[in-house]
Amino acid sequence: MESQRTATLTGILDGLGNRRQGPDSGAVSSGWKLPAALGLLAFCVAFVGMWIPSFWDDEIATISAARRSPGELLLLLQSVDAVHGLYYLFMHFWTSVFGFSEIAMRIPSALAVGLACAGTTIIGRRLGSPTTGIAAGLVLAFLPRMVWAGTEARQSAFAALLAVALTLLLLRAWESNRVLDWVLYGLCAVVGVWMFMFFVLAVMAHAAAAVILRRRVLGTLVASAVAGATVLPFVLHALGQKAQVDWIQNRSLAQTLMTAAVKQFFYGDDRPTNNAPPQWVLGAMLVLGVIEVGLVVWGIWASRRHGRHRTLIVLGLSIILLPALGLLLVSVLAQPVYVARYLTFTAPAFALLVGLGISQLPARKAWLRPVALAAVVLCSLVPQLTIKSVVSEPADTERRVAGMLDGALPRPAAVVFGEPYLRDLALAYPEHFDGVADLALEASPAESGTLWGVNSPVAAGELARRGNVLFVGQAGAPADLSAFAEAGCRETDNRPFERMVLISFTCS
Repeated sequence: MESQRTATLTGILDGLGNRRQGPDSGAVSSGWKLPAALGLLAFCVAFVGMWIPSFWDDEIATISAARRSPGELLLLLQSVDAVHGLYYLFMHFWTSVFGFSEIAMRIPSALAVGLACAGTTIIGRRLGSPTTGIAAGLVLAFLPRMVWAGTEARQSAFAALLAVALTLLLLRAWESNRVLDWVLYGLCAVVGVWMFMFFVLAVMAHAAAAVILRRRVLGTLVASAVAGATVLPFVLHALGQKAQVDWIQNRSLAQTLMTAAVKQFFYGDDRPTNNAPPQWVLGAMLVLGVIEVGLVVWGIWASRRHGRHRTLIVLGLSIILLPALGLLLVSVLAQPVYVARYLTFTAPAFALLVGLGISQLPARKAWLRPVALAAVVLCSLVPQLTIKSVVSEPADTERRVAGMLDGALPRPAAVVFGEPYLRDLALAYPEHFDGVADLALEASPAESGTLWGVNSPVAAGELARRGNVLFVGQAGAPADLSAFAEAGCRETDNRPFERMVLISFTCS
């Protein structure tokens, strides 16, 4: 075992200092041990501290969906969240075995990140050099966008993994031109779109790259078209639920471009309730962006100067630019749809181009490559200090508020949620609501085919003689407390927060 670990470490160091740039340059150019080691590293980076942040809104939507039977889930997807259906179904079976804790819910994403990193290492090694593969794997393992994807119970990490798998299958089909390989490529494309609808942009990027490179154009277009026809009914159904993205802010093009430049790869935390990162974190993000974009530009310039790595460059740029331009175009011309995490599947392509830039640094200066990689890793670690901490969280995260029922507030016998979505407290942390009656609930989430359930007005008679009753309302919105007044309830505690307000009553 000791000799194997030494060989792996030696392979990494040799790869970073290797002067030869061909795909067959040395022992590290083949085999599975090094990709597996980098994949394990990426998993560990995502895993460490994933239990620290509270569940947030989108993750609680996953919990709400995963608690249902397949039949109840189908009822939900008919009206909302069809774009997440395949992921919800997977999480239904996963949670039936492993439960709903923060770690249990998030660890599948960390596993997906690890596999994506291993696959990215293989692609870099195949299209560039051993150094390219090693550097790309390390960059992806620490890239803030991917680390966040591996730390949340959503399907962004799975979309990235499927993008890597799709690229590997494309390269195989380009080489063999066998029907079976094209069928596998098409199946992966279909699964990718079912996993996340905007994955169709990755398939389109592959088709564009095939045309530019003149590589198996007919096969690529036919496989893509067949996959597109297969997923068309699903896409049309999902587009009919476009109201579910009405929450996306209508920003100017300049604001959207600024958000993309900062958050697409260099931060990662997309929670709408998180506080702005400290200035020193923003500074590290700026340095990280300058270094990595600089390495991308350098890698492309140096490779084109020597007429090398055209396939890697065209594929990488196509996967990064075309999906981003597509979402930006729709946002400007039709409806805001750009959210940084929606393009997480482009992160492996970005890491590949950064890895190419590192591999193209002059080998005669042996210190350049390790120093560049160390700078990238160190700057990438800084945003994680806030992402995986409670520093950037508001005071009224679901975990903190739910925990108040067991100490900071009088223990209620009943709760009234002023809006259905505020019921996410009980869905995420039901142990704190054990034995607490939900008086406003008319139909449960599963019964109603909704994420949060359906409310009905609470009558004064339902409040009388309840003892302690907790009202959870939306901050800044008028609350209808007339039933409490009519029932003679007395307010005993009032705690306003950024997103919600908690009011305790005693109803005798």
